[in-house]
Amino acid sequence: MTVKYSSLFTVTGAITKEPVTICVELIEAEGFQGVCVESLEGRYASQDEFDKDFKNLRNGKIRNFLPMKLPDARRLADTLNETLEASGC
Repeated sequence: MTVKYSSLFTVTGAITKEPVTICVELIEAEGFQGVCVESLEGRYASQDEFDKDFKNLRNGKIRNFLPMKLPDARRLADTLNETLEASGC
């Protein structure tokens, strides 16, 4: 698997009010191109720090992993945009 693009940003968790870092990657593997969205509790300044903690199963932090093909990523983006428009945001 090859990461072709990666973006990292931190938000405040809606329930916990704690920082959550989100990583969005464009990934390619043989016969597959898609988007992967990963999230991990905490604030991470670098991709390396994020990757290290994300792979560490013993840290007890909540983490999520959502890989999808490009058409599904587009559907997710469209649905998020529709939801934001409906909210008046």
